[in-house]
Amino acid sequence: MKYTNPEWHPRVVKIVPTKEKLTDSVGLGTMVELFDQSVLSQGFKECLPRRVHARSHGSYRLGLTLVSSFLYGHDSIDDLKEFQTDPALEVIMRGETVAPRTMGDFLRDFTEENLEALNAYLAKMAAAIRDHLRAVQPEEHRPKEAIHVSIDTTMHEQTGTKMEGLAFNYDGKWGLDSQVVFDELGFSYGFQLRNGDVGNNVGSSKMIEQAFLGKKFRDEKYLSGDSAYCNQDCITTCIRLGAKFTFTAHDGWTHWKSHIKEIDDWEPWQYRPEELEQFEAGKRKPPQLEVGRFLWRPSWAENLRLPVVVKRTWVTEGEDHGLFDEQSAGGYWDYYGVVTNMSLYFGTKQQVIEHHNKRGNAENFIREEKYGYDLKHFPCLKLNANRAFGLLALVAHNILRWVALVEKPEKPHFSKKLRRRFIFIPGKVVRHARQIIMKVPIHFFKEVQRLREAWRSSPRSAPALGFGIAGPPGAL
Repeated sequence: MKYTNPEWHPRVVKIVPTKEKLTDSVGLGTMVELFDQSVLSQGFKECLPRRVHARSHGSYRLGLTLVSSFLYGHDSIDDLKEFQTDPALEVIMRGETVAPRTMGDFLRDFTEENLEALNAYLAKMAAAIRDHLRAVQPEEHRPKEAIHVSIDTTMHEQTGTKMEGLAFNYDGKWGLDSQVVFDELGFSYGFQLRNGDVGNNVGSSKMIEQAFLGKKFRDEKYLSGDSAYCNQDCITTCIRLGAKFTFTAHDGWTHWKSHIKEIDDWEPWQYRPEELEQFEAGKRKPPQLEVGRFLWRPSWAENLRLPVVVKRTWVTEGEDHGLFDEQSAGGYWDYYGVVTNMSLYFGTKQQVIEHHNKRGNAENFIREEKYGYDLKHFPCLKLNANRAFGLLALVAHNILRWVALVEKPEKPHFSKKLRRRFIFIPGKVVRHARQIIMKVPIHFFKEVQRLREAWRSSPRSAPALGFGIAGPPGAL
């Protein structure tokens, strides 16, 4: 008799109801607890609108609940209903979590003063976290004293018609526009939600000042931006603050393309050995690059001379950039200019271009805010309410980015992976001897404890930025 294996099927598991209080978000409670015990919580409270109604949930509780919603990865304030059945959140928030309608009312309470304070708080928060990381990280991963921030704008396309501020932008897209500032570590220093048709650099000077809040004139600091920021306002603001800047050259402002013929000292690009190895491994030739510079005299400052560093790339006709065989095959030079006030005496022209290229990392964090915290869409009809929504999302972003750098400084993860590791932790809520205990699997327990130790490993405060010391000893 011929033997045949029976067809395989997964085992059927019987599901039965239980009255035990189970949760899937133990790690979220840990993050909320650590934030509440840090110096950052007091500054956060002071930014929120006052709620004095007898049945009010309190602004801090509401603000912390919405931040928790962003940390958890909710797509809208309607998802707050999920928190109402979570025993862990019920215990942490000392009662029932709020309904979506209540949260909408809370967002509409934000005034211009509250929004301005919360925006400034982002910069203070990011600076305080950098201070903490410098104290606890190993030397090879410690943030530098010199900060490098990038400013950029992005469009938030919307489908509705009744939301305040909706308009068509220069590209024909319907929605709202935002202006953001991120540093090289990914922390947010400011967020402005604006009408969809507003100019790219509107309000940029104020955001630049905010990003360097607490920095002295002589402190080393850098700002980068695209060609929308290559204008008198941004340049003079940087000079006044003592910041070194690199802006993609705007031909309408600088007419830099007409000055290319003045450059007669083109230098070949110097590739590093590891870069050459990558080209060799990919069986490609490195692109033919050269760099030069000329001095630009702005029409609004006759005595000012600013270097414009120009990179040119030889492009063979009919092929992609950098993929060519011989220059004799015919082609053309593709030019790219950068306006800067960085010294070319202590650095090279290539270093200026490489430094400016780092601003591209800000685009990764813009994608993170849209897809990791669902800022592609906004929930309210009032523009100020949506501004508050976006600012609270970036408070959550800074917290989770903090966790990422504490947990893996050499290669920090984005929100999706961090949630799987540190937030979606199963557990059971147990009440015993007047204590509330959260029981979790041992491997999750080790992860949470490691995070607690790293986060609390060094007491730090930022009084110069307006934060007082709060929380128990050992808390940030």
